[in-house]
Amino acid sequence: MKKRIIVKVGKIIVGVVAVLFVVGSVGMAKLVCDGVFYQNKNNDTQGNSVKQLATYGFDLEGFNAKYTGEDIAVTAEDGNVVPGTYFDMDSDKCVVLVHGAGGDRVATYPLAQQYIERGYDVIAFDDRGHGVNPDDKVTFGIHEARDVKALVKYAREELGDSEVIVHGQSMGGQVTAVYASNVTPGAVEAADAVICDSPVPGMEYMIRSVIADNPEDMDSASTSYFINTGKLYSKLFYHVNWDDGDTIKVVANDQLPTLIFVSEKDEVCLPEKVEEVYENVGSSEKSIAYVNSAHIEGVIDDPEGYMEYVDTFLEKAGL
Repeated sequence: MKKRIIVKVGKIIVGVVAVLFVVGSVGMAKLVCDGVFYQNKNNDTQGNSVKQLATYGFDLEGFNAKYTGEDIAVTAEDGNVVPGTYFDMDSDKCVVLVHGAGGDRVATYPLAQQYIERGYDVIAFDDRGHGVNPDDKVTFGIHEARDVKALVKYAREELGDSEVIVHGQSMGGQVTAVYASNVTPGAVEAADAVICDSPVPGMEYMIRSVIADNPEDMDSASTSYFINTGKLYSKLFYHVNWDDGDTIKVVANDQLPTLIFVSEKDEVCLPEKVEEVYENVGSSEKSIAYVNSAHIEGVIDDPEGYMEYVDTFLEKAGL
């Protein structure tokens, strides 16, 4: 009798522990997902861009005084209304600029200035989860690519641009890479060429780097536990597959002319990971450029040298 009671109690304890483990795993998975998707909750992304440009020494006031942009709004395939600013230079060439994490469209204005001075029309817009974009979820290019598609189509059909280029920085570079891997060359929503400056190498990679205390722990059992439970929760409740934001893998489907910038002093998107992105790009027309700068600061440190790479690439692509 005593033995039966012990066995019964043991089963109850095991059951309780199992339930607690499952409940705890679900709760932790939700925390991970919410932390990823709503990373900019209560974050002043518009103010962040202004502060960042100030640290670069960029004359934002002078830019705004010299160039007047027009507010535009374009609807993506899932109904999201994409807010942007259009700088009309009366050109038949347009560049869509994609900013990185934590800022908004204003963060791309140093790039915008370089293109405007070269006579290009420019569209700068707010990524999802940033600025005044109504979708508050950040999905590392998975949903953001829909906004880029809509803007490219808008540039062709509404603005009448015959050539459209997409140029992204950091997470914007990742968005650009994911976008390029999900369009068919020649389609109205497909750009004529894409440029990815220091692209984030993958959604899961960046989340692992944030969870881990140091690089050695990125593949540890505890980090993998958080990642795997988060990935499952994301698929079930957010219908977002993190693998669709694995830049290094998805670029195998990219068939557009593609330029990858590597920032040699980059401590955010490590040069060797960005090189992996380049190596896996499926396009037969791809180029890689190295700048001796920190993360996405090539256009700040040496704008003429940076744009020389861009001009050479676009000329080679026939643009």
